[in-house]
Amino acid sequence: MVIDFETFSPEQVAFLRRFLQSVPDLSWLCIVDTKNRREVLQAQDIGLNNHFDREDNVSALMTRIREMLGNYTQPDLDADCPELVAKTIGATCQVLDQVSIAALTDGPLPMPTLARTANDLAKTIKSDGLDNWISAVQNHHSHTFCHTMMVAGHTVSFSKDLGLPEETQLLMGLGALVHDLGKVKIPLSILDKPGKLTDRERLLIDKHPIFSREILKGRKEVPKEVTDMAVWHHEMLDGSGYPDGLKGDQISQTVRILTICDIYSALTEKRAYKDSFSPRQAFATMFEMGPKLDRELLKSFRNKILTTDLGRLRRTAN
Repeated sequence: MVIDFETFSPEQVAFLRRFLQSVPDLSWLCIVDTKNRREVLQAQDIGLNNHFDREDNVSALMTRIREMLGNYTQPDLDADCPELVAKTIGATCQVLDQVSIAALTDGPLPMPTLARTANDLAKTIKSDGLDNWISAVQNHHSHTFCHTMMVAGHTVSFSKDLGLPEETQLLMGLGALVHDLGKVKIPLSILDKPGKLTDRERLLIDKHPIFSREILKGRKEVPKEVTDMAVWHHEMLDGSGYPDGLKGDQISQTVRILTICDIYSALTEKRAYKDSFSPRQAFATMFEMGPKLDRELLKSFRNKILTTDLGRLRRTAN
């Protein structure tokens, strides 16, 4: 529990004292103005000496909380995970964490670090193979981190197979890494829910492209192509997608590629409330979507995926 002592009345302090006595095992951190003697004494009066200065920034607060509870962002990798894959996953998780904090605090996004991460990810997949990457990232306890890294792996690999210019491949990697950025505004209790989502929860998750647009608006450090991928990767060629109902030529090739990788990753992931599809099952479902997806790109993606061993991979449910 994080407790902010600003404007606490004596009655509220008394209530808080009674509450804390009823939950002796609760972890807590109190926010005070360390130059305000009244606030400091109020906290000390009920035994709360773990202080955080209100003038410090949110990033520092996150660091303090992690010191108490552990770092949620890092995965538990198998002992036989290739060294380069493990190193790149750790770096990717770290930069995704930095991006999330920047989005929540309106700070500058670490674009140079993101670019290096996308480049390192491509090199890792080229060296150790896409199947090793997908197998390892599926061990992450966070569905959002797992999904983002799966999509990024498929996207950089597919972009290379298509022979896109290196500059475009880098943009594709950047877009994949931030494509679900808007989900930072959705509670983890919904994102990592072990059961099926309610209609209300699904409606909230479907707003994440809108949240991405709000976060990325006016950020000159972010290429337009990357913003387009974050906002429009749920648009469909027939106009049935969201959030803007784009159709046909209004949807760029980069967005079309990311959309295919995003849908395929979602279908082949395993969650507590659903089994993962095999690659063939996933492609059958995607081809049934007909005019919604770019059929030629989908055929190229299928031909690449079905030449690998990815059909044996399953994500372990939480």
